[in-house]
Amino acid sequence: MCMVFEWLYQNAVAIFISSIISLLISHRYYNKGNRDEVFITMIFPIVKLLEKPYIKSNYEILVELKSSYAIRYLNSKERKKLILLIDQYESVYKYDKFSIDTGCIMSYFEFKLREEEIVIKPCPIYDDERIVVAYDYPPEYNYLNEQIYDMVSTFEFLCYPRDYEKEIAKILNNYAKEFYRNEEMEFFNDYPIETVISKARLAKEWDEKLKEMEQRKLEFLNLHICKKVKEIIK
Repeated sequence: MCMVFEWLYQNAVAIFISSIISLLISHRYYNKGNRDEVFITMIFPIVKLLEKPYIKSNYEILVELKSSYAIRYLNSKERKKLILLIDQYESVYKYDKFSIDTGCIMSYFEFKLREEEIVIKPCPIYDDERIVVAYDYPPEYNYLNEQIYDMVSTFEFLCYPRDYEKEIAKILNNYAKEFYRNEEMEFFNDYPIETVISKARLAKEWDEKLKEMEQRKLEFLNLHICKKVKEIIK
């Protein structure tokens, strides 16, 4: 027994160092295994997904990946970049250029009505006691919106918007004459239709959202772990 204690005493430092080394090696392989898991099950599919259009189904996949157990193996910087990316993705996947263009034209239509001091929502809405609780657009306003959408969503409009300017102006004028006042109104005489669309607040807001999305995507893809994925893809 004395010999055992003497041996332990003489070799205590070596045993301690050996234990620490074994612990560090185990910890390293444990971390490597975790990083491999998050690389394969999360980062790789996200990088591939960011090559695709911003649509709802892809957003849902991102949210599902974010809920993965493997997210705990990302470091704080990686996790922050991922969360910012997904938050911004949510704000842009609903983007529809044709709806935005239609909204810009409809905003311009209302702007022209206000210039003529026309009340845009002249139709009263009553409650059960026939008391006016609010005012609404004239009939078929949604149909007017649909008419404009059908025109701006064509390939020809994308290529030659000026060719459709007169037809859209005619549609807006006919609606204004029928439901607002029986007088001719001019549209796009002050701004061409391309300018109406590009300068509208709605278009600018979406441009900012899309720019922010591209910035957050770039920051995420510049993470070291994402660069490894891009190298593999190449």
